[in-house]
Amino acid sequence: MSAPTTNIPVAIPARSSSGAPSGSGGRPTRTIAGSIPGARSVIDRLLHGTPGRMRLFGLLGVIAAVLLGAVSANALIASQAAVERAANNTAQVVRAQSIHVDLLRADALATNAFLVGGLESPESRSKYETALARVASGIAEAAAAQPADGTVLGVLAEKVQRYAALVEQARANNRLGLPVGAQYLTQASAGLRSDAIPIVEQVVKANEDRSSKEFDRSNSALQLLVGVVALLGLVALAVWLARRTHRYLNPSLTGAIALLLVALFVAATQISGIASATSQVSGGSYQRAVALADVTTAANDARANESLTLIRRGSGADNEKAWVADAKTAEDTLARVRDSSGLQQQWRAYSDAHKRVRSLDDGGKWDEAVRLSTSTANRGAAKTFDDFDVAVAQARDQAAKDTVTTLQGLDGSVALIAVLVALAGLVASWLIVRGISQRLEEYR
Repeated sequence: MSAPTTNIPVAIPARSSSGAPSGSGGRPTRTIAGSIPGARSVIDRLLHGTPGRMRLFGLLGVIAAVLLGAVSANALIASQAAVERAANNTAQVVRAQSIHVDLLRADALATNAFLVGGLESPESRSKYETALARVASGIAEAAAAQPADGTVLGVLAEKVQRYAALVEQARANNRLGLPVGAQYLTQASAGLRSDAIPIVEQVVKANEDRSSKEFDRSNSALQLLVGVVALLGLVALAVWLARRTHRYLNPSLTGAIALLLVALFVAATQISGIASATSQVSGGSYQRAVALADVTTAANDARANESLTLIRRGSGADNEKAWVADAKTAEDTLARVRDSSGLQQQWRAYSDAHKRVRSLDDGGKWDEAVRLSTSTANRGAAKTFDDFDVAVAQARDQAAKDTVTTLQGLDGSVALIAVLVALAGLVASWLIVRGISQRLEEYR
């Protein structure tokens, strides 16, 4: 029987003339021809030639689509979060300003009631206690709402308690007709302005700064520039693919670009709307609330200084200077506030009453000056000031309410839109994969 034959080339070890095997100085060992493919890595094979570039550009397109969706969604969420923080900080500004106003209102009531001598009227006492009660509740609410202000508000509460204790001492001595009561009251008012009021102003300033920064952050449109670049990259991919394959319409890829364009437009429109609304609030109702709060604090400080000038009987020149400064602040601020003509008229009515009080006091008619300062008649200082104080407080509260309500209403649908935009990015990435796969199949 003949030996079996094979078509597979078999490596035959070559022997040297001395009988040594190959590899020990002889010729190289021969192997089975064609048994090992070319030494090219998997990545090289996948990215080789036009199909490889299609795969690479397709991968970059998927990354661009996902990036566009993620960045757009993040920009929307960032705007929403900034608006929420702006609303919270604005509400804290309002709380702190209310504390400021009520402190000075309480002082104005206490000093004016002190002029009457003996026991003040139940109405005046009730207003004073109500103002201090609002201060206490306002401090508690502000500390709970903004933990960053908690420590300084705790110090403020201590200062307010000290002020209230001094007022009670002044009140007790005044009922007994003892002159030392005036010293206690003067000390209380001075301590309020040197110790407590600066703390409130610090809280107001800190939260105004926070609000201003969040108003600016509510416009996160710059983040969308990344999405624009990603979209331009996809358009470039579509153009390259059309030129390379001579197929000028790829429905899947075109659909992906259109979907991402819509998503980017929706995100930009929503962010632009939020930025525009916050800008209007910042320059509108918020600014009005802040300005009217400044007017209210200046007015109540002026009212307290009017009473302190009379209490000090001839030695209250510094208090009258303070009244003039407060009056200028109130007048100048009201002049900048829109639709404040009615408030300006009411302030002028009180200012005229104050001038008559000063004229009487400077003319040696102290008792008549006191009666006019505490008078609730139509042209009395107490009546005209109370009318103004009530009106400006109502206007400020309404502006503050409009500000917070508007800001809180801006984030209603932002979260849903962000989710839809992110989903649009994922759908677009699937369409890109599908479009590239179709061209790969056709290319083969």
